[in-house]
Amino acid sequence: MHVFLCPQMFSNNDEAVINKKLPKELLLRIFSFLDVVTLCRCAQVSRSWNLLALDGSNWQRIDLFDFQRDIEGRVVENISKRCGGFLRKLSLRGCLGVGDSALRTFAQNCRNIELLSLNGCTKITDRWPSSLFFHLLNVILTHL
Repeated sequence: MHVFLCPQMFSNNDEAVINKKLPKELLLRIFSFLDVVTLCRCAQVSRSWNLLALDGSNWQRIDLFDFQRDIEGRVVENISKRCGGFLRKLSLRGCLGVGDSALRTFAQNCRNIELLSLNGCTKITDRWPSSLFFHLLNVILTHL
């Protein structure tokens, strides 16, 4: 499906035509089909699009494999703080910069996680307090 929008629908003004014509719920639904990169780009368009793009409901499934060289622990911590209540599936496959500290923060903030992939995350060790694992009881944890 391709959507073509005329340039008049966008402006630096937060009250652009598209924001006036489409209800917030519909814009959120459209944003829900976007990938991580596109959501981040949309967040830079205007204040209203920033709120829509960074809405936690758009961040239920995140796969960071394509960004594995760039992802550091602080990125995972920020994602968990912003999206913790919404995040269901997170793939950190190959993210070499993610360690125990980031995963501790993640475990505390993301209580609804259903799938967590840690394949190739070599900085993550098994030196964790067992109490942190109670936050991830319902998770399928993949760590090879």
